[in-house]
Amino acid sequence: MLCWKAVLIGALWAQDTLFLTLAEAEKIFLQRNLLLFAQRLQIEAEKALVWQARLWPNPHLSIDQADLFTKAEAPLPPFLSHPRINQISITLSQLLFTARKRLKGIALAEAAVILQEAAFAELLRQLRYTFHQAFFGLQRDQALLALLRGQLELLQQLSQRYKELSELNLVPLPEYLRIESLRLQVQSDLRDVRERWETEQHELRQLLRTENPYQIFWISTDPLDSVGFAEIEPLEKLLALAKRRGDVQLAAARLHFQEQALSLEQALAYPDLTLNATYDRLGGYRFPQWGIGVGLPLPLFHRNQGRIQAATYALQAAQVQYEQTKLTAESEILQAWRKATILREQWSQTPFELVEKYQGTEAAYRENLFLGRTTLLAYVDFFQSYRSLSARFIELAYLVRLVRSELRYMVGWAE
Repeated sequence: MLCWKAVLIGALWAQDTLFLTLAEAEKIFLQRNLLLFAQRLQIEAEKALVWQARLWPNPHLSIDQADLFTKAEAPLPPFLSHPRINQISITLSQLLFTARKRLKGIALAEAAVILQEAAFAELLRQLRYTFHQAFFGLQRDQALLALLRGQLELLQQLSQRYKELSELNLVPLPEYLRIESLRLQVQSDLRDVRERWETEQHELRQLLRTENPYQIFWISTDPLDSVGFAEIEPLEKLLALAKRRGDVQLAAARLHFQEQALSLEQALAYPDLTLNATYDRLGGYRFPQWGIGVGLPLPLFHRNQGRIQAATYALQAAQVQYEQTKLTAESEILQAWRKATILREQWSQTPFELVEKYQGTEAAYRENLFLGRTTLLAYVDFFQSYRSLSARFIELAYLVRLVRSELRYMVGWAE
């Protein structure tokens, strides 16, 4: 395995190569992914707003009727200098929330934090599955590239030999053309896989945020017989885990947020109180004059009815969305479970030892072709059968890895 790996890397890519296992790649993904980092900052921003919601509104100080230049005779001593007597009025006011508005505002801010944390969990669930798709796809395409690269080199040798024999009229021209057509077909397949490989490299570069933009990822590839297919959990147990999914948690967080928003809007229907303390030096009935007062808006024209009704509808919509999200989650878990069950049955009935038998038989078949003991059409048929079988086994191993990841993705990555 190390031999063909080194040959393939050296033949196709000259850039720096980073060799990764799944555990190493996941560690880099969790540490470096920019979208996850941005979502963590959103959580911190919402936490700062909780802190803000806990603060009382600042008192309000107003100074008016300031007259610094009037001269007058009065029993009061001068404000600035003798004999000036100057008028000034000072008001200090403090807003007091009623109907537990401050506590409900804090609860709404805390619900916003829960909402952002649920959004982070859903983002992580989505990105982690995208990462696994690219990772396992890269494993599959590395194996296919190795297979096709080896077959292309073999066909190039056969094509060159048959070309020389055809020019010497030792073999019919159609046999050379048949080999050349097969070579071009393998070359085309190699290009298609390479393009898909490049797409997966691009996705991993975005997810892992490597420092070197030209770095190549090389994923550790286990042999087919070591992939395995673990026992599938009972469907009832998996369905019970649906509530752990990020999208279900996000829908529940939206529902909780709308509940708190409705509670706050209902509280806003009650007027707040404003306490005032005033000082008037010369404008009152006595010099100086002190006073206290209270103010509140009169709920004559509206009592926040529109916002309360809007919040009620938003809460009902959030409840419907939660039920739909939960229903979708359970349906997707059922679909993934059935897919895994079908694939596991196919896996248990797959004879992987055929690959080694094909590999051993191909060399003998090729030797018999050169000795004239078999026809070119028989060899080509065997060659295509071997290529199809190997590609199917590689694809099956990819699907097994992916379906295990998909099951974990559907239940919210429950370990």
